Amino acid sequence: MAVDGHPVIMVTFAGRQDRMELLTHYIGEALRLGVIDEWHVWNFSRNDNDDRWLKSRFPIVGRTPDDLVYYPAGDLGKYTARKRTWLARVRARSDVHIGIEARYEGAPSYELVIGGWGNQRTVLRRVDTSELLTTEHHLRANSEEPVAVAETPGILSAALFRHIEVSADDRGIRLSVDGGTALEYELNSTPGLYKIYVKTGYGADGEWRFPDRPDTGEYLYQCAERIPDNWSELYKFYADQAAHYAETVFLKCDDDIVYIQLDELANFIRFRLRERKYFLVSGNVVNNGVCAYHQQRLGVLPEELMKIELSGHGIQTLWRSAAMATDLHNYFLNNRELFEQMLADPIPWRGRISINFVSWIGRDMSYMSGEMTGDEFQLSAQIPDYLDRANCFYPRLLVSHLTFFPQDLEFDHETILDRYRRLAMATGLALEGATDPRGARDRSEPGTATL
Repeated sequence: MAVDGHPVIMVTFAGRQDRMELLTHYIGEALRLGVIDEWHVWNFSRNDNDDRWLKSRFPIVGRTPDDLVYYPAGDLGKYTARKRTWLARVRARSDVHIGIEARYEGAPSYELVIGGWGNQRTVLRRVDTSELLTTEHHLRANSEEPVAVAETPGILSAALFRHIEVSADDRGIRLSVDGGTALEYELNSTPGLYKIYVKTGYGADGEWRFPDRPDTGEYLYQCAERIPDNWSELYKFYADQAAHYAETVFLKCDDDIVYIQLDELANFIRFRLRERKYFLVSGNVVNNGVCAYHQQRLGVLPEELMKIELSGHGIQTLWRSAAMATDLHNYFLNNRELFEQMLADPIPWRGRISINFVSWIGRDMSYMSGEMTGDEFQLSAQIPDYLDRANCFYPRLLVSHLTFFPQDLEFDHETILDRYRRLAMATGLALEGATDPRGARDRSEPGTATL
């Protein structure tokens, strides 16, 4: 496991390609170094171009929402002794669908429904290939006569991963779950190549891992709504699994984090594990109002450059000002060594903070199951207040946050991003052509990853 025997998961509310490209290299390096185990990239893209980029950059689906939309999941392609297989692990309370799309002309496709009808029954349907992924098929699927049916009460679990194997050989199609044969169907011809798609619905979502696919630790977590009214879908997903994730360290990182002091990240995580009295632990974030307040109070950020003021809710002039954000980024980039020399002692804080880069312990996810109409205020102020727990800042981990939305309109993104690209290369990250420097490594279930 990543740090001192504890799994570490990075979570990002993702979507903006122009903001995320730098972040992918920092997190990729943290994965390569084994400081974090998994990166859960939640698809909250705001337009189709960003959606396409996310699905291309993060091709392994880690979560299917309750939306009955198929997502690519590899091929029924491992071929041994005339038998093709596809493997997965899935955690879902019911209604896991596996689309088996024929890749040769004239061949039928199939759809497996595992744990349908209240996690009671598993069926196999024969489907016209042209209709498998369409809405029309979904709308009439339940009225279609299956070619095979098995009564399988309790075949899926919302708490435990089930090991799924779909195989096709001269004898037919076979579904095995946790090593036992759950359903078989005899074919009248030798199976060919198939593409596999997965989806969930009817009140269930699914978390997926694919042992046969090259695995970098980066997973795309699909959302039912790309532009949600609030972030409850994400928080509730983990809150429902708080017991499973109890000893996991979560790092929540905005998609526009453009610098991470990687050589301090493991120490930050160790501090988070050791100091459990704090609800949230924040990195020392550039362009974060409360962090800037402490940077100025400790003599790192001069008042001649700007005066940092806080209101009662931690919102201040910096949050609204593109000019102040620009000056702050340039000052940091010109004087990074001053920020690196800040005292190591944690700085306790009660009240609202911007959660650009924060960490919590998995068991505390149980407090995040409510409707997150204002997740920042609820996580940093309301929940810690009724638990009588402070948050704190860890000054030695420097992280840079590009902009808040009021700063965006007049902010010179490209000039500042170019400076951060040069900083990344100067600190050893290979940006040019470095699409995936890590390669694959073996992984176990989410929250129990090993090095």
